[in-house]
Amino acid sequence: MAEERLVDPQFKYRVASRTGGEGLLVCFSCGVCTAGCPVAEIEGNFNPRRIIHQVLLGEKESVLTSKYLWMCVGCYRCTAHCPQDVEFTNILKVLREMAVEEGYVSKEWQEIVEDLDRRTQKLRRDCLNYLFENALFSFPQYLDFYQREIEKLSFSGGGRDNER
Repeated sequence: MAEERLVDPQFKYRVASRTGGEGLLVCFSCGVCTAGCPVAEIEGNFNPRRIIHQVLLGEKESVLTSKYLWMCVGCYRCTAHCPQDVEFTNILKVLREMAVEEGYVSKEWQEIVEDLDRRTQKLRRDCLNYLFENALFSFPQYLDFYQREIEKLSFSGGGRDNER
């Protein structure tokens, strides 16, 4: 017997009625958002097109409990390339707010993710400054530096999963 999925037919309208979610209903699932996404490039299960599809189908709980809701880095590349001006990044912000409001995650979790995003950007800035100031302009020099630094992060596994 197939697993029954709970759907909320009004979910898409609630998302679309909020500031940032207005473009949801004009998405025609072309996939440009996913094709240009730097997160989807490194995390194959992160798929903006699939998330939009789930929202449109009313799969509220599946969407609001998904870890992929939190993986977007907010670069707006999806928005820049979208032929329908859907603004997926803003829709994700709406979904994150709804996940907090409806108790699927805590406000503290949202703050952790926002802090991680800020720290990640600072880390990128610091790495670029170091590379530039030390004239490490070749790819092998950069990879050596990166490998040394990433190994300091015990949870990262040393960045050995084809980081290129």
